[in-house]
Amino acid sequence: MTVKEHASELLDIISKDLLEKEQIVALGLLCCVAGESMFLLGPPGTAKSMVARRLKEAFAGGSSFEYLMSRFSTPDEIFGPVSISKLKNEDRYERCVEGYLPSANIVFLDEIWKAGPSIQNTLLTAINEKIFRNGQQTVDLPMKGLLAASNELPNEDEGLEALWDRFMVRVVSNCIAHESAFCKMLRSQATEKVAVPEHLLITDEIYAKWREDMRKVTIPKHILGAITYIRQQMNAKMAEDNENELSQWAYYISDRRWKKAFGLLQASAFLNGRNEIDESDLVLLLHMLWNRAECIAPVIDMVFDSVFWDVKKQTSALIKESLKGKNEAKAAKKTNTADVSQFKVYKHFYARVLGYGMGDCYFHIHDYKYLDEKEKTQGVLYESQFLGANVISRLDLSTPFSSTQMGQGSLSVSLRRIPGGIEIDGTPYMIEHLGNILPPPHPAGKSTKKQESVLGQWSQSLVDRLDEIRNEMQRRADAIKQGGNLFVSDDDVSLVKKRLAQVMKTLDETRVHMLNNSNLA
Repeated sequence: MTVKEHASELLDIISKDLLEKEQIVALGLLCCVAGESMFLLGPPGTAKSMVARRLKEAFAGGSSFEYLMSRFSTPDEIFGPVSISKLKNEDRYERCVEGYLPSANIVFLDEIWKAGPSIQNTLLTAINEKIFRNGQQTVDLPMKGLLAASNELPNEDEGLEALWDRFMVRVVSNCIAHESAFCKMLRSQATEKVAVPEHLLITDEIYAKWREDMRKVTIPKHILGAITYIRQQMNAKMAEDNENELSQWAYYISDRRWKKAFGLLQASAFLNGRNEIDESDLVLLLHMLWNRAECIAPVIDMVFDSVFWDVKKQTSALIKESLKGKNEAKAAKKTNTADVSQFKVYKHFYARVLGYGMGDCYFHIHDYKYLDEKEKTQGVLYESQFLGANVISRLDLSTPFSSTQMGQGSLSVSLRRIPGGIEIDGTPYMIEHLGNILPPPHPAGKSTKKQESVLGQWSQSLVDRLDEIRNEMQRRADAIKQGGNLFVSDDDVSLVKKRLAQVMKTLDETRVHMLNNSNLA
């Protein structure tokens, strides 16, 4: 059994019937294996304590400690009462820790922010260094992970920043959102304990071996660049919000936190059976870098942008090179903008628009000569049952062959004729010509000899490099979508897909611009 198979089977068991909490359980196990702590933000009754109890079942001989904090909680209730006999007979101040936090593998502290300063100060050392000072002795804690919960975040004026910084993973735990999962929850019989087969239990030996192997996981240069990109964006956001009188603490990430976040990414890569961090691990940073509720959305944007952090820089450089080449090139023969005889025709009346971001798209060829090169014409995008694809037509019924009216499900677009193609909502697209002399909308490799006739004086290497960037972006997205990271949710993958679509559209538009400019050179 591989490490990933071990972790996957274990997660299936300990998350059974915890509907819509599977990722929280997975992140909790990740924290425990990495020796870090997790904070759950959410209202009562959302299975926060159940997550902690299930995590205990993952460890051989696991023991847990739970406590609901209040303003009146004392250190004795958390760390154990003072031993009266030792104080009386040996003049030693020690606590009886058995059955309390210092003896537990998994700790769950509810309403954590209500704890008093004496408890919080002791927790700082316990969480960060995994030690507990019991009288004159310093005891190594067996604690694998500490989970804390509250329905609120710490107030800034109560000196809780240090304790808050100790919780590496921060997750929002809400009520079940989907009706199907809700109905399944009502019928299920979720229990605190689950039967974990002995061969799946994490023993002390396995735990020590995993921790040792995690440290060997490496970080590729482009992932390091992505993390640097996030850090720069966080610093810029911090400076911006300081001007807007938002607390500097909102986007502050300490060096210690960055280091520990790197350790969690190493743990994720290892438990997923890899020896280096990839883009799917990078996504997990969205659970580690927010400090306030209003920071969650911006941090998500930064993290997902970081997956494709170098695209904008590389594409901008290519555009500059292509413009420079265009200015230095000789004038080339221009295409007759109203001549549709070179268009490849489908179903007698339609030409294919290349590179349009909403899937296969066709244009009614008889509408083409009625488009203007300067003024925009109103058009409509609709789904054609006849073609089984999208169709764009003019929306001008005063001339022949303006083929449709606005209907349900259709979209209004603006159209303008350009050499060899059509401009849709301000973005130029080429139309497929006879003989396939234009490149396909989604190139898989290098351009052909026939394509060079359209590229003209453009450097072939520019388009090749753009294709390489596009293929690299696809590879990164596939690492997230197909890699099956145990700790990345389906919702996170969906967000990656949306970002990928945006990036791919930008690259395709850039490619079309290059081809269009080569025709106009």
